[in-house]
Amino acid sequence: MLKIAYRMVTILLGRSLMEIKAKFWIENKGEVVLGGGKTALLLAVDRLGSIQRAADEFGMSYRHAWGAIKKIEQRAGFKIVDTKLGGKDGGGAKLTPEGKRFIQKTDSLLKELRTMVEKRFKRNSKIIR
Repeated sequence: MLKIAYRMVTILLGRSLMEIKAKFWIENKGEVVLGGGKTALLLAVDRLGSIQRAADEFGMSYRHAWGAIKKIEQRAGFKIVDTKLGGKDGGGAKLTPEGKRFIQKTDSLLKELRTMVEKRFKRNSKIIR
């Protein structure tokens, strides 16, 4: 199920200018699986090859990032991140092929929805003024 939340923000710059802000996320059985922030975290894990480095980039602890990833996987129903323990060659993390497809499709859908909302608001705000 796709849940949608909208937030209106008014900015005062001599006169009132309004813009729309939209947040979208994917739910499974009423629990959030993935949204913009979690998608960005997973893409960072894949780009950086490390949960720790991705967590650092987002200013969060490794434990918080790892917990978020585990929740995402549990709620999605499949493994999204492959991890390799450290050792001689060092550890690492990357998206599974199925996880990568899921993240890319979801990220693309969320961006498309935000663009649609912004375009519709711009078109309708011209009528309102």
